Amino acid sequence: MQVILLTDVKKVGQRGNVATVADGYAQNVLLPKKLAVPATPENLKRYEKEREGAKARDALTATFAQKTLEAIDGKTVSLEARANEAGGLFEAIHEKQVVDAIQKMLGVSLPEDAITLGAPIKKTGTFKVGVSSHGMSATVEVVVSPRG
Repeated sequence: MQVILLTDVKKVGQRGNVATVADGYAQNVLLPKKLAVPATPENLKRYEKEREGAKARDALTATFAQKTLEAIDGKTVSLEARANEAGGLFEAIHEKQVVDAIQKMLGVSLPEDAITLGAPIKKTGTFKVGVSSHGMSATVEVVVSPRG
């Protein structure tokens, strides 16, 4: 029996693929657990449309990410933090604070995992921070100054 997999199934196939399985396995395991649907012509058409829609959404998301990264590439954001006289920060600056500063100053919303700090910022100064999304990257300059 041919089925369209709704989720990844070990030793059968990945989500969205059409797989040929034993009738008993399909009727007793895959269909009752909603892991697959029968590969009827109507279901095949519906899943093909969904696959095309997903490709279009991915392309749109990648285009949006490219425009976002182009908008922030080379820009500078400023952060203030409590520091001692030597420039050491009392509290390290992490990705969350950088994302918040980018959103506040540049008006661009980013997920925290798009920021590449390497290590938390622990002193005042100017730092180059990498931003990446959908295989594209940009660089933002972060200026950390003492609060006060």
